[in-house]
Amino acid sequence: MAYSIARIPDRLVQADGKTYLYFGGTAYLGLQSYPPFVELFSKNVERYGMHYGASRKSNVSLDIYGIAEDHLAKWVGAESCLTLSSGYLAAQLVIQTLLQQGHSLFAAPNAHTALHLNGVTKTESFKDLTDRLLKEINRGGPMPVLLFDTIDFSGNQFPHFDVLKKLPLEKIMLVGDDSHGIGIVGKDGSGCYGLLKTLNPAKLMVCCSLGKGLGIQAGAILGNHEDVEMLRNTPFFGGASPALPAFMGTLLDSTDIYAERRKKLMENDALFKDLLDHPSLFKHMEGHPTYEFEDADLAKALEKNGFITTYFNYPDADGPIVGRVVLSAYHEKDDIQQLANCLNSLQA
Repeated sequence: MAYSIARIPDRLVQADGKTYLYFGGTAYLGLQSYPPFVELFSKNVERYGMHYGASRKSNVSLDIYGIAEDHLAKWVGAESCLTLSSGYLAAQLVIQTLLQQGHSLFAAPNAHTALHLNGVTKTESFKDLTDRLLKEINRGGPMPVLLFDTIDFSGNQFPHFDVLKKLPLEKIMLVGDDSHGIGIVGKDGSGCYGLLKTLNPAKLMVCCSLGKGLGIQAGAILGNHEDVEMLRNTPFFGGASPALPAFMGTLLDSTDIYAERRKKLMENDALFKDLLDHPSLFKHMEGHPTYEFEDADLAKALEKNGFITTYFNYPDADGPIVGRVVLSAYHEKDDIQQLANCLNSLQA
């Protein structure tokens, strides 16, 4: 069932006069109403103002953007970083620029719609993807580009990236969408950039939303200095308004909060796995706090018992069903216990 609610969901959702425990969405660190995080953001709004709509290429610029970008690059282990107002815009900047340069772009199965654009070749299976990439490599010309979600919820990418390891990566540019990884997985929550770098692709860029893991309404592109500067000098980037500067300040100020909340999230994930009697109900990627399922009856039974999970067609009414139990740092131990008890009783 679809619900219309009056505020951003937290661990509890009020809908149709009933209170539900919410195990859906993408607020992995549960920051949207976490008082210390809200306080930091409020202080940064007071410092930087409500909005900054000027071009980043203007003759007057705010230094907070460069400081935040240097911080992000150092954190994930990239040479350079560029921020925009959303993860979707970040992905579109990368893809449109590469298409204009004459590269052939191939979207892996399960790739986010942000990576789809006219001119990008969708692939139906990983065999199809491999065949097309090898054919393009043999044809010569500009280096082919593989677009993929680092966390694609199928287990074919993170945590082992077995599909990528079978490709001639020394001849391929990788462009990963790490929106569900940054802030959550990797060393100190630094996402998948470092893991992908160890695969030694010919080139690597990672784009991401900072909203899911880090609570920041912005997008980022990470890569080597030359590629990032090339993107920085495009009309696309120059013509776009930047992210809210208060978000950039909050990103810098929240290092300790991110570590604290990630620790809580991992504790919740470990508790859920320990309590769950039938883990085979779900597809699960070790290290990520999401549990995939397809059973509509399970979603309905959970809802009847007071739990709302992610369960809807994505990205549109004709898209596949996304069924997902999502754990967050805002969940209490008793919330996890109640969910596990319900799931265990449903399978008894």
